Amino acid sequence: MFKPVYWYHGNVKFPEAEVKSVITQLRKKGREFIVRGEAVSSYHFALHERPDKIWNKKYAKICEDITTNAGINSTSQYTYQYWSQLYTTNNTHPPHHHYNDSYERGRLDIRSDISFVHFIQPEEKAFKFIDNEGNSHTLEHQNPGDIICFPSWVWHWVAPVQSNERFCIAGNIEILELDLLSPKEKYEN
Repeated sequence: MFKPVYWYHGNVKFPEAEVKSVITQLRKKGREFIVRGEAVSSYHFALHERPDKIWNKKYAKICEDITTNAGINSTSQYTYQYWSQLYTTNNTHPPHHHYNDSYERGRLDIRSDISFVHFIQPEEKAFKFIDNEGNSHTLEHQNPGDIICFPSWVWHWVAPVQSNERFCIAGNIEILELDLLSPKEKYEN
């Protein structure tokens, strides 16, 4: 049975006025996407043009909390990025992953990256994990404010949206450096 690796991080809600403002700006900036019947993603905008940048401090704290709960905050250096996704009726996002292949001297350098999705205005059960056999796994935690985390290499997709609008934030935490554990006597007790 297909059971992807993921965990529920918690629930963080943003003020409704901020959410409405970001969505309104996304609609204006992403008009051409909407006309083509595609979801609007701030991922494609220049950083200074992204309406979701108002949440920079909030996502700094969320990523700090994620790395703390994963037990790596005090022993790692990391960077993160996030972007907003606005879906309208029938928009979908095909299966994809966020894993960043990096080749150094002809070999694959595997990194420990964490991806996350913050369901701001979700559509019930639209976000799904998928495997190479086509098996899907639907999450229970897709309520407004829910945040889920998973390894960046886990495949996922968004089923066609049935409602008028679905809005979420997606992101990645890239581990740049990770210390070894402290001396053995510190963790034997």
